[in-house]
Amino acid sequence: MFKRMHLVIVLCLCLTLITNDFSLGTEYNTDSKIAAAITVSTDKTLVPEWKEYINKIDGYQIEVPGAWALDSSKTGTVTRLWSSDRMAIIDIFAQPLKNIAANEYLNYSNQHIIKQEQGLKVIEQNWEPIKNLQAYRIMWQRPKIDNRSNDLNLYREIDLILPGTVYTFILKTDAEHLDQYSSALNHIIQSFKSQPPEQPVEKKPSTVILKDIHLAGEKMSLNIPGNQMMFGIFNQTFFLPEGSGPFEKYEKSLGYKFEFIMTYMDFWQEFPQEVIDRAYSEDRVMMLTWQPRMQPGLNPNSVIIPGIINGDYDAYIKDCVKRMKAIGAPIFLRFGNEMNGDYTPWCNWFYSKDADLYIDAWRHIYQMIKQEEASNVYFVWNPHDRTYPNFKWNSPELYYPGSEYVDWVGLTCYNEGTSYTDGIWRNFNDMYRPVYNDYLLKYPGKPFMITEFSCNEAGGDKKAWIKECLNSLKNYPNIRIAVWFDKTEGNWLYRIDSTSGSKEAFKQGIKDLYYRRNAITR
Repeated sequence: MFKRMHLVIVLCLCLTLITNDFSLGTEYNTDSKIAAAITVSTDKTLVPEWKEYINKIDGYQIEVPGAWALDSSKTGTVTRLWSSDRMAIIDIFAQPLKNIAANEYLNYSNQHIIKQEQGLKVIEQNWEPIKNLQAYRIMWQRPKIDNRSNDLNLYREIDLILPGTVYTFILKTDAEHLDQYSSALNHIIQSFKSQPPEQPVEKKPSTVILKDIHLAGEKMSLNIPGNQMMFGIFNQTFFLPEGSGPFEKYEKSLGYKFEFIMTYMDFWQEFPQEVIDRAYSEDRVMMLTWQPRMQPGLNPNSVIIPGIINGDYDAYIKDCVKRMKAIGAPIFLRFGNEMNGDYTPWCNWFYSKDADLYIDAWRHIYQMIKQEEASNVYFVWNPHDRTYPNFKWNSPELYYPGSEYVDWVGLTCYNEGTSYTDGIWRNFNDMYRPVYNDYLLKYPGKPFMITEFSCNEAGGDKKAWIKECLNSLKNYPNIRIAVWFDKTEGNWLYRIDSTSGSKEAFKQGIKDLYYRRNAITR
């Protein structure tokens, strides 16, 4: 479930916490090899050829090493360069400053680095200008991940501060290659020129080709025809010790059997075998939202993405995978959901702003499942529609593990209403049309699932919202499953039956034959 503090409030707290650590000209002791690479130079001896690169969307031009690969497929979010030996990566972000000052952006972005959490060691930090531009430098090193080949654990960041925009350059390498590739970064910085950015050409998603969903297992199968979708739910009543009796009574009052059940599990929790067995015995399938943390809440000890890559949790993962395989029926695995939110300890804000680590953790689990031949497990990748902090280095697409590692793409948009001062009322189509079109362009060929969503009562007409939702979903043909988060969460009245009017709107809307019944076969 989506939980957060408003960004402005958090920024204020962070500025208060780290002002003493972020003074101008602060430097940290390090060995001479690393220190030698800090000085900005234009040494071309290590990279003999340079070529011009112009990024019209982000508004800059630079010279880049001619022998390096360049990926501009995510222009507007990031441009990535990497050396032929794969021992250096440079990411370039153009961060617009909207209602935020440059120092706030840099303070917040680097908060956990400056605090030297997770074994990080800050090597350099100062505000020395570059080419008469205000600039910020920070370099840090994180502990090596032994189980990761060519682990690039040394980061050198240079930020050029211009009116309205901060250009962030982040070099990833290791201590052995720092001298060599710092020289390349230095040349890129020296060649930098800004220019007015241009609006990207708007692209339209291609027409969705309707396909039947047929996921077969040894014991049961899931079937969703191309002209229908399936409705699911997260409701805590289902997980009561007394069994499904109270939940089935609730289902009957709504006039719909939920054959798709979603639940949550953290890495410190045991596999919910009893609940899952009961669900499948009742002709239901489940989605397990597997959240990578070892403690509730946000603290340094709950950040375990590097540990997953390193194999520290392999025994636990393997046991869970074997249990999923033994189900003998389709089960959906939603690992590290809403990773683009700073309210989750698997957001890259907590581990060096390096989304590649999230991807490696995902792929590590994926490979373990393939090794166990658990072909009944389907991976659901799921960011939130709103990013916190809304900075380029935290963009959802940077966390995408790759098409071959993802079976379904999840959408999550909530109408929070106005129960809290920072909340707003959002209509269903206003929320889902932009993210739906965006994902069709970025993740073609993947079926979509609304992995969790709901509507609050405060701030608008929930009855009308539910009616709009159930009337509109057929206009999103690539959404094949939608899961309602049916719980009161603080002041958010998210249950379907929060009022009699809301409940009645759902009962009437779900009668539409577009919503699949009897999707499970044996």
